[in-house]
Amino acid sequence: MFSMLLLRFAQKITRRSFMRNSGSVRILVVIIMALFMPSVISAQAEPVHRPVSVSFVPGFGSNGPPYTHVTSNFSLNIIGGLIGNIEGCEIGSVLNIDKGHVTGFQAAGVGNFAGGDVAGLQIAGVIDVVGGGFSVVQIAGVTNVVRGEVAGGQLAGVANIVLTHVRGVQLAGVMNFALGDVTGVQIAGTGNMVGRNSTVQIGAVNIALGETYTQVGVFNIAGHARGLQLGVVNVAEDHDGVPIGIVSIVKNGQFHVNAWTDESSLLNVGIKLGSKHVYNVYAVGLQPLGSSLRSRLGLGIGGHIPADPFFLDIDAVGYNVSEGLRFWSQEGLNMLNKLRITGGWQISPKLAITAGPTINVWHSTEWDGEDIPIVGLPLYSHERDINGPWTDIWLGFNVGVQLF
Repeated sequence: MFSMLLLRFAQKITRRSFMRNSGSVRILVVIIMALFMPSVISAQAEPVHRPVSVSFVPGFGSNGPPYTHVTSNFSLNIIGGLIGNIEGCEIGSVLNIDKGHVTGFQAAGVGNFAGGDVAGLQIAGVIDVVGGGFSVVQIAGVTNVVRGEVAGGQLAGVANIVLTHVRGVQLAGVMNFALGDVTGVQIAGTGNMVGRNSTVQIGAVNIALGETYTQVGVFNIAGHARGLQLGVVNVAEDHDGVPIGIVSIVKNGQFHVNAWTDESSLLNVGIKLGSKHVYNVYAVGLQPLGSSLRSRLGLGIGGHIPADPFFLDIDAVGYNVSEGLRFWSQEGLNMLNKLRITGGWQISPKLAITAGPTINVWHSTEWDGEDIPIVGLPLYSHERDINGPWTDIWLGFNVGVQLF
């Protein structure tokens, strides 16, 4: 519409200029026509099919205006090219620009830019940008950007960015980002982020604001985790799956403080932290009885089986045992590994009584384990040889209370 008004305006001025015989006005009209005539022609032009197109730079090539109304099966761009659609193959040493869709193969030394959908293989030395949806495979040395949905694979040296959904695989040296759902796999050297739901994320940092089924990394964050979270730190608002890490924090999960005594440590305090069914144990203990004061520091993982008002916890905890109050021995290996099978009775919302048997394995390069348990049923004992450790196994117990 704007171009048609310009054309009528120029025609009107032309008629008046000839009537007045004004040379300066005629020159002005010629300049206006030269500037705006290509857009007028483009607005009025019908789609054109040309099997082969060759361009030197965008806007200068075999097609001529209107460039963006041409559909070609093969386009060769010496430096760069501008065209409407590609249904076949497009190759540019620097730049390919397509107003509409691309079906087939597109390769550029620097970048590919498509305003519509792309279905096929897109390869660029630096960046691929798609204004519509994308399917099959997209490869870029730095970044792939897709405004629509991706169905296929994206491979980028730095980042893949999708503003809607992904069905397939995203591989990036640094980061994958999808604003919608990801049904497939994201793998990145640094991080993955999904605005809604995801299936599998593997990276140093993984973030899924909706539901997720698998996250493997150093730091994992999820809105609702339904499967595996494997990392150093796992965070979720809700968790119906298995968080495995040094720290697992679930807003609607478990947080309990425990105090207990067992056969090898009179005084013990610990924290259970995790999801509804899987938790971490952090514990410290003191044994003032025996030949000397001993302290221990433990970390473990366990599973929780509710049967209201009762429950059963099964966990494995590894302790480092030291003389005195050091909690960590630097002189040698002194490991006490416990398998605890603990039943509980929830007598109130904030208080439970706990008790159960334990299986204990002592492994040390410093001490014989015979005097580690004050009471217990010995099962196995191995004396240290010249270079080996002491090993002892016994049955024990634990009795305590659980708060919160």
